[in-house]
Amino acid sequence: MHIRACVIVLLMMFTVVACASTPPTPVPLPTSTPAPTYTPFPTYTPYPAVTPFPTYTPYPTFTPFPTFTPIPLPSRTSTFTPTPQKSYATAFGIDYSQPGKFLAQGEQTRLSNRSSIDALRGKPQSIAHLGEIYFWIARGFSSYAAGGANIGKMTTDQLFVERRLSGCHDWALVYASIARDLGYPAVMIDTAGVSWAKRFRAGEKGGYVGHVFVEVFVAGKWVLVDSTNNWYVDDGYDPANAFIPLKMGSETEGLFVMRKGVDTWGYGIRSNDELTRLMGESANALKVESIKFPPYVFQRFK
Repeated sequence: MHIRACVIVLLMMFTVVACASTPPTPVPLPTSTPAPTYTPFPTYTPYPAVTPFPTYTPYPTFTPFPTFTPIPLPSRTSTFTPTPQKSYATAFGIDYSQPGKFLAQGEQTRLSNRSSIDALRGKPQSIAHLGEIYFWIARGFSSYAAGGANIGKMTTDQLFVERRLSGCHDWALVYASIARDLGYPAVMIDTAGVSWAKRFRAGEKGGYVGHVFVEVFVAGKWVLVDSTNNWYVDDGYDPANAFIPLKMGSETEGLFVMRKGVDTWGYGIRSNDELTRLMGESANALKVESIKFPPYVFQRFK
């Protein structure tokens, strides 16, 4: 026990000496890296104040183009100056030596929708062109019987809307209106039958017989057009002659002129009653002994 104790004491002493004579080398602490300097966020600069859009200035008020005024008659495409090639007398209130007076439409034949006949424009004036007018009407309008109820009642504008023609008065109104708008002077003629007039004067009962024609100035002369039945008289037509040798139905002799004008209103007919009264007066005033039919040659448009 003593020896063991001595050994422990010696070891302890040795350890103390060793520790005292050779101190341990200190280990330096790692160098401290300072925290980076704090850089504050840049001072907030607000967006500049919003500049409002400029005050809206409306466009100036639109000024429409002036209303189109069509070129006065004769037609917009015609340069025709109506000059007779020969001397014509004044008859039935018509001065045939001044055809230009009959280019103006009457109140009844005024054509508002002038563009509706543009297909007939741009062609030289001629008998053939007058035929084109007839066939254009025949294709575009239907016919029906109204017993004279529409005589003096219808205008050209109304007939262009309905596209139906009830008799020779309607046909002549439309034909005369179109012809004038195309630059042709035109006159309407209301006639009665010679044979009918004789029967009427004798007291016979029966329907009244008459017909309506259109006189048209073309190529320096007046021609006669049956705008209902496709007949015309070219050479030798005399507008001062009161008799027309066209036989139709119960009319076995021909027709005589009662009145002429730009349209039926223009010569005083506004109803079938007025026409019937005119026919009776004209029949009683007819001088039978003066009847002499001219040798007209009737032709058809082709």
